[in-house]
Amino acid sequence: MNNFEVIIGIENHVELKTKSKMFGPGLVGFGQTPNSQVSEVDLGYPGALPSVNQEGVRLAILAAHALNMKIDSLLTFDRKNYFYPDLVKGFQITQQFNPIGQEGWIEISLDPDSNKKIAIQRLHIEEDTAQQKHSQNLTLIDYNRSGIGLIEIVTHPVLRSAQEAVAYVEKLRETLLFLGVSDVKMSEGSLRCDVNVSLRPIGSEKYSHKVEVKNLNSLANVKKAIEFEVKRQSALLVQNLVVEQETRRFDEQSQTTVSMRSKADALDYRYFTEPNLSPIQLDEQWIEEIISNAPELAGKKRDRYEEMGLSAETINTLMSSLALANFFEATLALVNDPIKISNYLTGEVMAFLNEQNQEINQIKLTSANLASMVKLLNQGAISSKHAKTILEMILVDDQKMPEVIVEELNLKLINDPKEIEALLTPIIAQNQSVVEQYSLRPERVLKTLMGQLMKVTQGNVNPDLANQIILKLLTKV
Repeated sequence: MNNFEVIIGIENHVELKTKSKMFGPGLVGFGQTPNSQVSEVDLGYPGALPSVNQEGVRLAILAAHALNMKIDSLLTFDRKNYFYPDLVKGFQITQQFNPIGQEGWIEISLDPDSNKKIAIQRLHIEEDTAQQKHSQNLTLIDYNRSGIGLIEIVTHPVLRSAQEAVAYVEKLRETLLFLGVSDVKMSEGSLRCDVNVSLRPIGSEKYSHKVEVKNLNSLANVKKAIEFEVKRQSALLVQNLVVEQETRRFDEQSQTTVSMRSKADALDYRYFTEPNLSPIQLDEQWIEEIISNAPELAGKKRDRYEEMGLSAETINTLMSSLALANFFEATLALVNDPIKISNYLTGEVMAFLNEQNQEINQIKLTSANLASMVKLLNQGAISSKHAKTILEMILVDDQKMPEVIVEELNLKLINDPKEIEALLTPIIAQNQSVVEQYSLRPERVLKTLMGQLMKVTQGNVNPDLANQIILKLLTKV
């Protein structure tokens, strides 16, 4: 391996987050009854004409801008012709000759001191195909996915390791997620990944035959597929054998790539301009409005969270879910305490979500209730122990306001200095033998008296204030 350089390029297919399909009126929805979300356009009925989904174009512009690409304001479409069961029309509408986005980049970070810009060749709009489901001797076809708007994003062959490839897909996923362009769920197919892998002798400028591994459905499989291909191809090259240019798939059971078709099997797609969609000249002002009204980029959000003092681990957890990050922002707008809010969200709340296998917008907890609980804690009205009790209740009941829970369970802390001092006076009198050791063992004395006070009040006393009063009383003894 030391004699070869790894060359990797990546193609990502990303489903656009639109309500209807890219070129027809069919609705978009994951997990619906098979063949229930289709229209005449999706099924290629004679006379059914396509039209362009404006929202799909807007999302593509958002993505292209975020990836630092040149945006082409002349929108044109082409036909990619081939016959296959998942494409009932016999062609796919795409942008072969004039992609909406060209020549951009995205920056990845493998460690805090190492950044790399990954050059992106093109971003184009197209429609998805139907989904095939193989069962014994049958192949079932669900046309619900047929016609859903996609953007295909293609890098230059500039990636040099499986680690770089995974970092690139992670960064791309996060960028598109926080723009609202797509759900980018690899498990549901809204983000799909094809990788092209080749090896060449170190120092050589000539590219070798590339092997494409298609339809990788997880980051783990992206890494495994690349690592396997590197080992497979290097073993061939050291024996002076030729690496055939072919398309392969990753077999999860054997953890290997398996040949699908060779270069000789490559299809001639006979691209030509889509005759039923005239070129559209996009208004430059409309493009500028889309860009100026774009959501905060994920990178800027990360920087802002870092300025708040959040740890890298906390930021990664918040940024793992758009719903979680939005919940954090909504709570922060009600009470300006990012550390406490993020600690609860990435701690107790995240543990609850994992246990229930749900997103935060699927449970009863509201940002108003969490903010109210944090305010009570900051005001000294409740203890951290009480906050845990309250959180357990508001996680499952959005009608239970924290203030009401405090009254019902008598959780309010004693914050009156005179009341605390009145409670401490008999405690000190009853523990004179302990108090006399204050000069020798101050920590033990403080801990003993505080423990007695908590016992008397059942923990319902402000610990910081009580500690100050204990110190004041001890200095008088």
